[in-house]
Amino acid sequence: MEHAGLHFHFNPDLIIGLRGASRFEFIQEHFVVEAGDMAVIPGGIPHREVVVERSEPFENLVISVYNETVSVQLQTDAGNGTAAVSLSEYYDAAKYQQLAQYLEEIAELSHSGDPDLRLGIKGLLLIYLSTLEAAIRRVRFSPPVEKLKISQTRRLVQEHLGDSHLGVVYLARLLHCSGDYLSNLFHRETGQRLAMHINVERIRAAMTMLRTTPLTVAEVAYATGFESQGYFSRVFKQIAQKSPLDYRRSVERSVVELEGRPRTIYAPSIG
Repeated sequence: MEHAGLHFHFNPDLIIGLRGASRFEFIQEHFVVEAGDMAVIPGGIPHREVVVERSEPFENLVISVYNETVSVQLQTDAGNGTAAVSLSEYYDAAKYQQLAQYLEEIAELSHSGDPDLRLGIKGLLLIYLSTLEAAIRRVRFSPPVEKLKISQTRRLVQEHLGDSHLGVVYLARLLHCSGDYLSNLFHRETGQRLAMHINVERIRAAMTMLRTTPLTVAEVAYATGFESQGYFSRVFKQIAQKSPLDYRRSVERSVVELEGRPRTIYAPSIG
């Protein structure tokens, strides 16, 4: 399978099929999420989503957590088989790390292939959904505009890591503000330059891919939005204090050989 167009998220996503169907394609495998299905995509797994042509319209709900924020997004068909976000909601969530851990544990249990663990998987899924509901109920539905914009910026960075156009101006256009305003706001609220934040997140994602996938350094560079492998290597060494190849070698002994399929769990029915 061609690797072009693959992307990944740093944290796991929960996918809920609402209408129609979509096909999730990985490096060596794919599966289809139908209406009523649920799927967990672990963090760091390169994939792409293609809308399956059906008589009814396509809709998926995608739930993610990043930096103390829960993101709930409605995906619809943007044409040409492409799934696009048509509606987004963001909620503060102090337990965001716990929510991400539940999904990773669900994926790990499912990947083991042990049928005796199905009850445990369902239990963890119920705990995840209950924790998520409680977090949304407690959230302030009208957070300050500036705080919301920071949360949206962090989320957009994660969503567009593989886009070579990702930058301050690109994000400002998506958020309907000026680049100077967004850059100054982000620095004031987080203490970090937005351009540096983008590079740090790209390199963190690249480190995950170097640890957990068989992709080459050039493929990792492309997947994380770098147009030049040389520039990617320079930024990587600046942030990680070693080259991409040296980093991969340093963790090779502790990396379990990949089995060729993504660690994914999907249930036949929401009910």
